[in-house]
Amino acid sequence: MENSKSTVCVVMPVYNGAKTIMLAIKSLLYQTYPNWNCVIVNDGSKDSTKEILDRITDNRFKIIHLAENKGRGYARQICLENSSGDYLTYLDADDFYHPEKIKQQVDILDKFADVYLTSCGQGSFDNKNTLRTIRGVKYAGLHNFICGDEVKFVPVTSMIRLSYAMNIRYNDKLNASEDVDYFSAYLDNRKFYILDRIMYYYYEYESLSYSKTVEYAFNCLKRIYYSRSKMQLNLFLKQFLITIFKLVVYALLYPFLGKNFFIKRRGKTALKSDVSTFNDCIIRLDNMKTQG
Repeated sequence: MENSKSTVCVVMPVYNGAKTIMLAIKSLLYQTYPNWNCVIVNDGSKDSTKEILDRITDNRFKIIHLAENKGRGYARQICLENSSGDYLTYLDADDFYHPEKIKQQVDILDKFADVYLTSCGQGSFDNKNTLRTIRGVKYAGLHNFICGDEVKFVPVTSMIRLSYAMNIRYNDKLNASEDVDYFSAYLDNRKFYILDRIMYYYYEYESLSYSKTVEYAFNCLKRIYYSRSKMQLNLFLKQFLITIFKLVVYALLYPFLGKNFFIKRRGKTALKSDVSTFNDCIIRLDNMKTQG
């Protein structure tokens, strides 16, 4: 696996990501796996994102600027259409990678030809660069997916096979939950593998808000509705009713309970070992900054 020649395309849709995007880019530059390229779609940002991206001279990056904001589903589809290589993986503009993230996922896809997706654990941190919670490793190991199943992996941490990924389109009517919708179609009756390490870090504690939480729940409802023809009727009705219930709960209780309550329910408290690994990544990326 040390000499893998597989090329990985990293895709990054961004909207108003000026405050965080350089951390994401540095974590990509710091990867131990060298064979990657990156497609960044600036989805009509109104801050200084365009100016920051236009300063990138590394020819491994392909920058696409959209004249106006089209939404996450649309931007992800543009990323997909401009991708090239063997595998496809994701990096949002307010997140960053562990240095081994790409390499360990390439190792899985190179080794197991019948595995179509591999994911890893995700850590959530705040604006003080403190790792707070982790999730996505509870079901570590090999699984088979059927459309309508619960998505047991964290979608944004995934790496997939690009040649097959090109056969599936993102739903541009979804501005959230578009990745769950996409992977549900991509993985139908195929195997996936969850790594038991936290290698993707998410700026969740600051990016989450009441409006985003409700929007996500509403888009989950839309996603289930669009997938109704692929699901058994009883499963469709069950998921549809559960999602309506969640939407109502989020809308009514979020103002009283706050975002910390809902974030903690999505994961568990980070272990000391996870915090230590996270802190080491932050220090290394900060050193890259001071070195220019």
